[in-house]
Amino acid sequence: MKILSIFESGLFIKILSVFTTGLWIVGLILANIYVIIVAVILLSAIGIVLYIKRDNLEVIFKGDSSVIVEDERTQLINEKASTMTLGILIAVTIYVGIILVALRSSYPQLLKAGYTMFAVAVFCFILYFTSRAYYTRKY
Repeated sequence: MKILSIFESGLFIKILSVFTTGLWIVGLILANIYVIIVAVILLSAIGIVLYIKRDNLEVIFKGDSSVIVEDERTQLINEKASTMTLGILIAVTIYVGIILVALRSSYPQLLKAGYTMFAVAVFCFILYFTSRAYYTRKY
């Protein structure tokens, strides 16, 4: 359990997350599967520790609770901005997918990318409606 107490430092978890992201990027750029495997292992370790400490996550990441970081207005602004961002992202993804599929006779190599864009848009819709249903029941 002493090892888990190291992870109670929010700064350590944030640094480890940035390091893991860096490993992902380096592994993808260098096309080195071993670096990506190390990143997956670190990500799994972070996920396990965060799951074990899930009751203390707010304390770990917020730190001092006497300081007011945000209020309801800030939360509402963030919610509105994230909803609009998701909507715009889905719309742009669909339009780019339509354009890529429409260009299939001139650029047949882009057809798979177009279908991938459609799949990503559908996944975003599913994720949005699932999370909306979850939070509607929760609150």
